[in-house]
Amino acid sequence: MRTIEADFPDPVARVVADVPFSWPDLDYDYLVPDRLAEAAKPGTRVRVPFGSGRVTGIILERRATTDAKRLRKVERVLGEPVLTEEVSALIQAIARDHVCSRHDVIRMAIPPRHARGEKAALALPRASFPDASGPARPELIAPGERIIASGHPLTLAIEAAAATLAGGGAALIILPTAADIGQASRRAREALPGEPIARLSAEDSGETRYRHFMSALSGRARLVIGTRQAAYAPLENLATMIIVDEANGAMRDKHSPYLWADEVLRRRLTPQRCLLRLSFPTRVAAPAAPRAVDRSTWPKASVAEQWPGAQVGVLPDAAFSVLRGHDTALISAPRPGYVPALACQRCGKRAQCPQCGLPLAVPSPGVAPSCRACGNRAWRCECGSEQLRAMARGAGRLAQEIGRAFPAKSVEVVRKRGQDTDADIVIATPGAEPQRMFSCAVIIDAGAPLASLSIDAENEAVARWARVARQVGPGGHVLLAGGAPPDLAEALARLDEGYHDRLLGEREVLHQPPFHRWFLIDGKRPDVDRLLGHVGARLADGSAPSASLGDLISGGRQVFTKGLFLLGPTGDEESTRVFLHEAAPAARLSAALRESLGEMGRAQVRVEADPAL
Repeated sequence: MRTIEADFPDPVARVVADVPFSWPDLDYDYLVPDRLAEAAKPGTRVRVPFGSGRVTGIILERRATTDAKRLRKVERVLGEPVLTEEVSALIQAIARDHVCSRHDVIRMAIPPRHARGEKAALALPRASFPDASGPARPELIAPGERIIASGHPLTLAIEAAAATLAGGGAALIILPTAADIGQASRRAREALPGEPIARLSAEDSGETRYRHFMSALSGRARLVIGTRQAAYAPLENLATMIIVDEANGAMRDKHSPYLWADEVLRRRLTPQRCLLRLSFPTRVAAPAAPRAVDRSTWPKASVAEQWPGAQVGVLPDAAFSVLRGHDTALISAPRPGYVPALACQRCGKRAQCPQCGLPLAVPSPGVAPSCRACGNRAWRCECGSEQLRAMARGAGRLAQEIGRAFPAKSVEVVRKRGQDTDADIVIATPGAEPQRMFSCAVIIDAGAPLASLSIDAENEAVARWARVARQVGPGGHVLLAGGAPPDLAEALARLDEGYHDRLLGEREVLHQPPFHRWFLIDGKRPDVDRLLGHVGARLADGSAPSASLGDLISGGRQVFTKGLFLLGPTGDEESTRVFLHEAAPAARLSAALRESLGEMGRAQVRVEADPAL
């Protein structure tokens, strides 16, 4: 370690560089020239030499010492500081616990720089915020983590944001999709006229996204509404964090660090901040939190099989009874199209295209069955029959049946999120429901999500039902048709997550989350062997790593080392995948994986923390 002398303090900039490989996850020291002494602040983007080229990086800190034998100079400062101390510490913690490079997290937390967007944001005058008026509910934003299961989530989110702004704090609202952001932004503008609102969504243009990011960072906006990437938003005086529908699959990163948005928010929770979770049910991985449940506005829920008579078919008699007793209805249909699946009339075998092997379907009324991919219409079953029958009915076919049964009512199929309609009966696939209230709802094939092999299948099924139930007004009725287990239906009707206790008991016995942390390792077989060798050596006695673990990874579940288990491998001689898991928080395993990857350097191997099991 040596000290660098200069005419200004701390001439050494420690930089995390945007390099094309993740490991080793190193910092690099650069010399700050005199002309950049003031501009090269911690958190600032810079252009630096790297190898034979130049890359972009972010200054983590400035200091006077370095252990580098030779220092190259920072060439250019790119704009204003974009990385705050809080977000920097958050990035460091996530990279450590989720075994990923810091730049993987930086890519999630900070959008790519857009010079015109930055200039436009900084040209705005410092906001003189209007008095936050409207529906202020301070009881929603008491410090701590809380869950509110009932009530319209967007209405509650805006009320909580208004209460926060009225108290002088900043608020962050996280929603699953860009369509949700659009609706929430409209409601926020109506409730808070004149209030600057920053919108952070990956679907926006680079210029728009960066302009709004800089508006939040510079204090020109104190309300941010965004998708999962906005969980890192660097708001000044952040007081309330609100997340809607946290169990929605859109709330999890599709790339490293594969993190759920609510996990990021919980890491940002302090004794002075409020984390408001407007979800039912919550994720099973989340710990128990105080619940505030108001069932006064929650609709009645029942299962079709509980009704008298033989409740069979896609639309049982109970569905028609519910529809007849209400003015407006939402029908949640799991399949789009007209008849999406066909089978042989004689033997029941599923009909598939003889040319490409994909299922045959009827795309619209009066059209002959054909392959959805190649258009082929020629088909004959192995049993010799050429007659087909429907295996499932899509939203279009259901609309036809409902229209015949209720000729006095308007019926419409909604095919995409954000599509509005005033029809009396609306048929929509999951996620495409129009954002309006209905007097009843029928969920077709409600038990279909339970066929998933995911350990979260039951929770995901209840979450899907709850999203529909939230759109049914007080005194309304939600009917679950088709294979909904009574205990889960009762959980929906009572807003009771008691079934979590059963799920948690099963998971504890099986060493599954949240009791154990799992890590998926996949890649080239030699690299996976080498990584496991390094990890095994670190967790055993620190001796030299093994050359191969072929004798260990022979399939099935086994003890890798004391307190740590290995499951696998699957794959072939070229590529393979294994799982490692250890009792939570598994700090020993995550540290060993991270250190081993750094020691190995570049390798064709990927580590995913907390994979979807």
